[in-house]
Amino acid sequence: MKKLYERAYIFFKKYPLMISIGYMCIYFPIFSLLEQFCEPRYVIHCALDDMIPFNEWFVIPYVVWFLFVPGMVLFFLRKSKEDYIKCCKVIYGGMSICLLIYYLFPNGLSLRQPLEDKNICCMIVNQLRSADTPANVCPSIHVSSTIGILFVLFNSEKLKKYRKLKATMLVLGTFICISTVVIDQHSVVDAVCGMMLSAVLFYLVLWHNNFRHLVRWLILWTTIFSGWIWLAKEFFKIIWHIGF
Repeated sequence: MKKLYERAYIFFKKYPLMISIGYMCIYFPIFSLLEQFCEPRYVIHCALDDMIPFNEWFVIPYVVWFLFVPGMVLFFLRKSKEDYIKCCKVIYGGMSICLLIYYLFPNGLSLRQPLEDKNICCMIVNQLRSADTPANVCPSIHVSSTIGILFVLFNSEKLKKYRKLKATMLVLGTFICISTVVIDQHSVVDAVCGMMLSAVLFYLVLWHNNFRHLVRWLILWTTIFSGWIWLAKEFFKIIWHIGF
């Protein structure tokens, strides 16, 4: 067993990309099985969900997430293997914990309303809903992986010079998190749990000797997310009022 572990260690050290490929080969089949066979027993909902207006255009950042995650993972691998390993620990650890929660506490949501194909974004939302059932939603993997990547990016010693990239990814990551609740793919509870999960994992991986950093980041990201939700809510109230 020890020799097998040593061989695996040498292999993944030589081919670090195989960590991501190998994990995805395990993750996707398990996630698909849970989607098909785990019937939700707990409905996730809070009062704030009813206050957030639906807007189909936010499906764009939601779908961009499927490029954002692998793109940033490859970026870390190319620029800093140390940060790549940290990123893998945080986001893949988060995904694994989410799968375990989905199995032990099958959950879902009942926010989605019938949607007409009035534009291309509505069509994308309907296609997304047909493939992604309203089950296994809390914590949100979209949010946990996005926040985890941003944690690693903004706390990397080797990537300090990439200021424009950080600013761009911060805006994109924020919109990805907001999109999960604006297109009714998740409850606010799912998003908050996803943020907290990544914060805890990031603390365990990087800052295990400094609890103040964890609290600081929790407050920061909760404030940013809440602020963007409020701004989006007020913005679309104005847009709909003028009939745009």
